[in-house]
Amino acid sequence: MLSVKGTFQNGVVHPSESIEGREGQPVIIVFVEEDNTQHLAPKEDSDWDKLRQLIKDCAVDMGIDDLAHHHDHYLHGTPKRE
Repeated sequence: MLSVKGTFQNGVVHPSESIEGREGQPVIIVFVEEDNTQHLAPKEDSDWDKLRQLIKDCAVDMGIDDLAHHHDHYLHGTPKRE
């Protein structure tokens, strides 16, 4: 997918740079609100905190200390690695 900046004047979109494409090729045009740039700012850490809490809430203690290192052994029965 190609993203190109441009302007909209008199009902026509004018790209700011040259675009290579083929005649009749479908495009999607998204209009950016100039006044509302806050939605482009990164989300607050609270969203990351919510994700971390969700991971903690879903974690299950299986009582196996080497599960990550020997996951093939526990999943598929392969010999444990050294």
